[in-house]
Amino acid sequence: MSKDSDFEDLRDFIDKVDRWGELRVLEGADWELEIGALTEAVAEQKGHALLFDKVKGYPAGFRILTNPFGSVPRTALLLRCPVDADAIALSDFWRKRLTTFSPIPPVEVREGPVFETAMIDKDVDLWKFPSPRWHELDGGRYIGTGAAVITQDPETKVVNIGAYRCMIQSHNTMSVKPNKGKHGRIHMEKYHAEGRSCPIVVSFGQDPTLILAAGSAPPYTLSEYDFAGWVRGRPVEVVRGEYTGLPIPADAEIVAEGEILPPGKVEWPREGPFGEWLGYFTPSTIGEVPLVNVKAIYYRKDPILLGLPPLKPPAPFPYAIPVGCGIVWDQMEKAGIPGVKGVWSFVGGGGAGGPFLVVAIKQLYAGHAKQAGMAAASCRGGALGGKFVVVVDDDVDITNPQEVIWAVATRCDVAHAVDIVKGVWTTRSDPSLNPAQREARDYTSDRIIIDGCRPYAWKEQFPAVNAFSPEFKRTVMERWQARLA
Repeated sequence: MSKDSDFEDLRDFIDKVDRWGELRVLEGADWELEIGALTEAVAEQKGHALLFDKVKGYPAGFRILTNPFGSVPRTALLLRCPVDADAIALSDFWRKRLTTFSPIPPVEVREGPVFETAMIDKDVDLWKFPSPRWHELDGGRYIGTGAAVITQDPETKVVNIGAYRCMIQSHNTMSVKPNKGKHGRIHMEKYHAEGRSCPIVVSFGQDPTLILAAGSAPPYTLSEYDFAGWVRGRPVEVVRGEYTGLPIPADAEIVAEGEILPPGKVEWPREGPFGEWLGYFTPSTIGEVPLVNVKAIYYRKDPILLGLPPLKPPAPFPYAIPVGCGIVWDQMEKAGIPGVKGVWSFVGGGGAGGPFLVVAIKQLYAGHAKQAGMAAASCRGGALGGKFVVVVDDDVDITNPQEVIWAVATRCDVAHAVDIVKGVWTTRSDPSLNPAQREARDYTSDRIIIDGCRPYAWKEQFPAVNAFSPEFKRTVMERWQARLA
C-alpha cells in the first residue's frame, strides 16, 4: 500500500484531500436547505469535497463535511487503492482486493479524542450540532446521513455497524431507521422479544472506512469493525461506552449513546419524508421507525459531522465509482462467468449494483452475453434494487452512458436479445413498487436483460467501428499537446 493511499481518521482524510487541492471550506451557509443545495450542485459537477464552518446560528468549529468521495482519487483514497487509477481500473483493483479479505478485529483502548467533551443525561442536546435539512421535502433535520450505527447481537455478541439514517425528534431523542432484515433491526427485535431495551451507539463523524464497511456486508458472524480493520491494514481502536458497553470508535467526532425502548413502552414517532438514493422521496411513516432515547453525547472540541445525503442520480452517491459493482463483478466470476471486463452502474451502486447495471464482456461462445446478464441480475449484489441489466462488448466504455446507448442502439438484435425475468428480490426503496405490493411486503420486481453485444454468430462480419483506437489518439495528442494548449 502506497503512503498516498492511506489515512488515519476523518481529519487525516480531510487534510490529505486539502493538500491535493480537492477541498473547499465554505463559511456562513444555512443548515436550512442551503448546505444540501450546495452539496447537490457540487456533486453533480463531480467537484470538490466541501467543509462547512460557521454554519448559520452555530459557532465556528462545529463543521459539516459533504461530498467527501465525489472524485475518483478521493474514492481511491477511501478504498486504499492507487489514487492515479482510472474508474474501471479502480473498480477492478477493489474487486481483487475483496478476494483477499481477512478480518482484523478492533483493539480496545482506555481513552480517545471522542471523550474531549460530553453531555450527560439532562444536558444532552442533539440540536447543538448543525444538522441540515438536506432536501426540500424532508420531514425534519437529519443528523445521521453518514452515520455509523452500532448494535450487538444479544445471543452471539457479534457487533454490527449499519448505515441507517437518523432524524432528530427532540433535544434527547432521534429516530434511527434500520429496515426489516438489516442486522441492526434483527438485534433490536431480539432484545424487544425479551422485553428489554436495545443498547445503541450512533457515531455521526468517524473514520469513513467504517461507512464503507457498513455498506459492504461482511459475513454475519463477523463485525464491520473486522472489515474496516482489514481495509485499513491495522485494527480500529475502540473505547467502551459507559451506558451501553458497546465499542465506540476512539477517534470519532460525535457519538450518541442510548437505548431503543420496546414499542409497547414508548410511541415510535413520525419519520420522513426523506430524499433517498434512487432520486425520490420516501413517504413519512408513523410508528414504524424506532426511537432512540439518548443518554449521553461525546464529541471533540471542534467536531465534524459527516454528511452523506442521498442525491438524485447521476450525482455520485456516495462514491465517485459504483463500489458495489466490484461485488457484482466478483460474484459473477465466482459463478463461473468468464471474460468479464467491467461492471458499472448509472443509478446507485454504493452497496449493490442498482437498477441500471452494465456489464462488459469479451465474448467467448454463443450464449455468453445472455449468461452474463442472467448472472448479474440474480447474484446478491445485482439483485438488490436491480431492474435493467445491459451486456456490451469490451470495446465499449461502460462508464460513458452515451457509448452504452450507442452500443445497444447499433448492435442489439431486438428480436433475440431482450429477455424479461419475473419476480426477483429487490429493495423496498424502489419507487415503482405499487401500493398493493408494499402492503403485502412483496419486495420483488422483474428484470430486463439486454444483449447489446455484436451477435456472436456473425460478430466477425459485423461492420468495423469508425473511430481511432484510444492508444493511437493518445500518441497523437501527446505529440501535439503543446500546440493545442
